[in-house]
Amino acid sequence: MAAEPILGIDLGTTFSTAAVVLDGRFHYALDGRGDACIPSVVHFPKSGPVLVGHDAEKLRATDPVNTIVGIKRVIAKDLSSPAARILDASSAFKLKGAGAHEVSVVTRSGEYTASQVASLIVRHLKERAESRFGRVFTRCFMTVPVVAGPEVRDAMLRIGRMAGLEVVRVLSEPVAGALARGLAGASGSDAPTLVYDFGGGTLDTTVVQRQGDRISVRSAGGDDCLGGNDFDLAFARWVGDAIWGMASIDVTKDALLFDRIQRQCELVKRALSGTKEARFFVPDALGTPGQRRSLDVQVKREHLVGPWKELVDRSLKVAAETVVAAGLGPRELGSVMLIGGTTWVPQVREAVAKTIPVPLDVENDPQTAVARGAALLAVMPRLLLD
Repeated sequence: MAAEPILGIDLGTTFSTAAVVLDGRFHYALDGRGDACIPSVVHFPKSGPVLVGHDAEKLRATDPVNTIVGIKRVIAKDLSSPAARILDASSAFKLKGAGAHEVSVVTRSGEYTASQVASLIVRHLKERAESRFGRVFTRCFMTVPVVAGPEVRDAMLRIGRMAGLEVVRVLSEPVAGALARGLAGASGSDAPTLVYDFGGGTLDTTVVQRQGDRISVRSAGGDDCLGGNDFDLAFARWVGDAIWGMASIDVTKDALLFDRIQRQCELVKRALSGTKEARFFVPDALGTPGQRRSLDVQVKREHLVGPWKELVDRSLKVAAETVVAAGLGPRELGSVMLIGGTTWVPQVREAVAKTIPVPLDVENDPQTAVARGAALLAVMPRLLLD
């Protein structure tokens, strides 16, 4: 009897993905739209079942108080942690302390710990996989940021159990990404590779090196308060400064409006990865009740160079420290492997290429790489030297 397939799950801050290897090929748990990358969004409605993914994301604009985003950042974190403070300050929903290494979100349906909210996302991925493949999944590999401590890893085991899954193994996201790119067993140079994994909520950097048909980790570093969400927040503050200058309105004092602005910043950020200029439109953003007018402007890439510079520089500092920790100089690397959705930002790619003068290994689908790597390791565990 063939072994039961094991899901590879990337629980992301912005998007989550589940992959599995069947008949020697990668397959994904797809949502109703056919997307492999499912928004890590949970909505608690007035009545009926909890909504997850795109159905929840659609309600963020009208009911942000009960629509939870970015929950991964606060898994196994205290309310006083930097991640929890940032999420609480920038969200329409509210966080509460729930004991050591745990926070909860306050919704109309009650309070839910971060782990409970995360388990709803993982359960959704499990159910989508079961619906697509017509079989029950009971086991998974889950990934975590490279700087995740034992509390986070233990939380992943609990999250899996709450979602109806046994977590067989927890592995770091950049290592999973390297496996997905075929570093182990691939032809080419054996020179070390820096994996620069810039996701929605965290930056992970790891130096890996091939040894025969396996890979080993030489060093690792990261920043669990640095990701695409911070680019959105910096963008939103830049917009807020502009509105203050035009209309003397402090949009940060209006949690619902500021959440709408942040959401539009995320959409425009994505658009600017493929074009040099994009429309920024938020209806009824300015003025007083009854006399609202829309915010409708064109934003160019160069407008965001300043607001994003500090974030990009922070990421490069972490990358440089990881290379030094491996006992290497930048030119001793064979390549820099780019994975994670934030690596689509042209300013990020250009800065990495300028700072680390070696070829860039660009992942065509950076948002699914981590889940693919976890699924691959589930069927070929010998690829990774522990």
